[in-house]
Amino acid sequence: MKKSIQLLAMLAAGTLATTQAAAPAAKCASPDNCVETRAFVATVTGFRTSKQGSSRVVTATVHFVNKTAKPLTIGYVTESGVALDDLGNRYVIAGANAVRAIGEVAGVNFDPKFTLPPNEGGDARFELTWKPEGKAKAGNQFELDLAIREIAATGADQFKLGGEHALHFASLAQAAAGAVVGGAPTPVAKPAQTAENLCASSPRCYNAGAFIAEVLQVQSSAMIKGVRHQSVTLNIRFRNISDRPLILAYRASSSAALDNFGNGFTWGRPGTYDTSVKGIGLVSARSADTQFQLSPGQSRSATFGIVRYNAVPPIGDRWNYDVVIEEVEIQPGQVVKSVRQNSLTFAGLAAGNFPAAGGGATTAAAAALGAGDVPADGHEAVNKLIDLIDRKTQKKK
Repeated sequence: MKKSIQLLAMLAAGTLATTQAAAPAAKCASPDNCVETRAFVATVTGFRTSKQGSSRVVTATVHFVNKTAKPLTIGYVTESGVALDDLGNRYVIAGANAVRAIGEVAGVNFDPKFTLPPNEGGDARFELTWKPEGKAKAGNQFELDLAIREIAATGADQFKLGGEHALHFASLAQAAAGAVVGGAPTPVAKPAQTAENLCASSPRCYNAGAFIAEVLQVQSSAMIKGVRHQSVTLNIRFRNISDRPLILAYRASSSAALDNFGNGFTWGRPGTYDTSVKGIGLVSARSADTQFQLSPGQSRSATFGIVRYNAVPPIGDRWNYDVVIEEVEIQPGQVVKSVRQNSLTFAGLAAGNFPAAGGGATTAAAAALGAGDVPADGHEAVNKLIDLIDRKTQKKK
């Protein structure tokens, strides 16, 4: 009985979920898609090409791992991002949504929101655009250049600019970075992290460090006569795997996808209000909704909608989906502050319903108690354990 109560207390506090084993320092596996500096390792873990109207777009996901023994804050140097294809065409970063999850450095001004704990990592997403003239053709191989600058903490909420690093990635191509064209994705391995692999290597699951996000359902509208637009709905469950309460919010206008034919899907029409999500609050430049709060071990779901306007064949049936989820805090005086953006990527999604990737600490606690299968949702597990303890107590009376 005492053992059961102790396990229940540990589960409710999230201590089981945060037990982790140390991992070796991150290293570059390939010189083409990886750059190692004295402070961090940067790896291109996703690279996709698409069309937006008459423009060609490349989207790169870069995974940064902190090599140092203390928290590391870095930022993207504005206007430094350039990609060249093998035909000499130049792609540049432009637009309000072209840089995601990482703060920007513009002159002496900077945003210090992208902070990595020691030996841990996070993703940033960069979108580069080229508008062809006449009948100019696009290439298939790319080189990508970015400048990343360190932002050093000098005190509580005080920072100064540090060293700048020029990153060069060569021989990038969609097929080498998780494309879903023609079938299942071919993922590029991320550098090792200290976080436990709660996602069990599932492409439908993303481990953001403080939480995991799992795609549990994908629905696509049927393209029938009279229907011009193709829509896709995703149900995503978020689980707090940290030892502290979390407030998560969707970054407005960040929901997007590419299908297996390179067709682009987005949250809605540019210039309109983003109403594509249900069940989770939005963060925009002027406001933040803090309704989506998770206690340690707790899970909640939200629904995300994307659409391809005026869809014409070929019609895809698999999607690479990207979305930005922010961690926010309520500070004294009811001031809401964004503490971290997380650029989430899910590859090779097909329509259907999917089981959770793994039960983590919940399943381990259930096995110790002999409770059998327990849902991965922290609150459901706690309730089931309480019922079990009540039944055992009643039998003893």
